[in-house]
Amino acid sequence: MRRTLIGVLAAGLVLAAAPVQWALAQDDLHPAAGAEEPNPAASMGWGLAAVGTNLVYMPAKMVYAVAGGLVGLLAWGVTLGNSDVALGILQPALAGTWVVTPEMLRGDQPLMFVGPSYEAKS
Repeated sequence: MRRTLIGVLAAGLVLAAAPVQWALAQDDLHPAAGAEEPNPAASMGWGLAAVGTNLVYMPAKMVYAVAGGLVGLLAWGVTLGNSDVALGILQPALAGTWVVTPEMLRGDQPLMFVGPSYEAKS
């Protein structure tokens, strides 16, 4: 029993280390000549900030999307099936950014709570 447990633990450690070894061998993870190497503490800080932001952002986006979906459905019914009116409400409510990333917090990528406006095709 003890040998089996030691064998399983050893295999687990080898398998757990394999992705790390593979990632370290990739050229795209190493900075180019003259490029600044990323600070692990800063990366972790931005990651934790993104997680903390998402704890508030994602539920707010969900409430906005559900409310927009209900209003869009109601508008579609009131206009007797006019899809342009419904999509004018649904697209901004359902599109946009659903998850905040560290790049968005740093300002490298845009953060769009409200999605792009719908333009009817003529």
